[in-house]
Amino acid sequence: MIRGLEHLISDFEHAEELEKIVVARATGNIYNHVFYEPLRMYFLENEELKLLLPDYIRKNRDIEHFWIFIKNNISGEGCYNNRRKYIYDSFQPLINYLEEKEFSNGSSLIKLAKVEKVLTIDQELNILIEEAKNRFKNPNDKKIALEKLWDAFERIKTYFGTNKKLSSEQLVKLISTSFDENFIDNEFKELTSIGNNYNIRHHEQDKIIISENKHIEYLFFRMLALLNLCVENIHEREGK
Repeated sequence: MIRGLEHLISDFEHAEELEKIVVARATGNIYNHVFYEPLRMYFLENEELKLLLPDYIRKNRDIEHFWIFIKNNISGEGCYNNRRKYIYDSFQPLINYLEEKEFSNGSSLIKLAKVEKVLTIDQELNILIEEAKNRFKNPNDKKIALEKLWDAFERIKTYFGTNKKLSSEQLVKLISTSFDENFIDNEFKELTSIGNNYNIRHHEQDKIIISENKHIEYLFFRMLALLNLCVENIHEREGK
């Protein structure tokens, strides 16, 4: 067990934590450099898993050597998005293997929707969604995960500008391409209403209490599905 990372239960969670650290270092975000080396050794000491570790992790003993590698290999305009995609892609063999291993062994960890990592130019949005997905794996944090998703929903509604109503209308049009715009518009309105009337982001006495995990899980996956649709379309738009 790595001191300071006692909350990580499985190999899968250790891999995600290492991935998160190198992404943060590569994109100018806050990270804890002291965990890079012990996490790297965690996998290098496992004969089975070290072969799936990205080559640049095996070769770079500390986080600053990794920084030199990533800076020299991916730079210029759009380098943060390019670095994120490069890292996410390179971690897929390890993470996919560990994910399948966990669930085939009957792990109680609920399998989240099979979706690519969040990749938009809005780093705060990316962080909110990824934090929600990570927290959802902990039975004690599911309610917090739900709140984070609703925070992400409110933020993504301002993707086209600070006027949330007009921005939301544009976003609905964007994600309704080749689909039913009225259906998507109603989903936006219904989920907004749920956020306003239930104790998700607001905790006044008149809010409806959500107390059972089965209802939290239902709302979590319903919101996650909509956000995934939004992010996929936004990512396609930003790539043009």
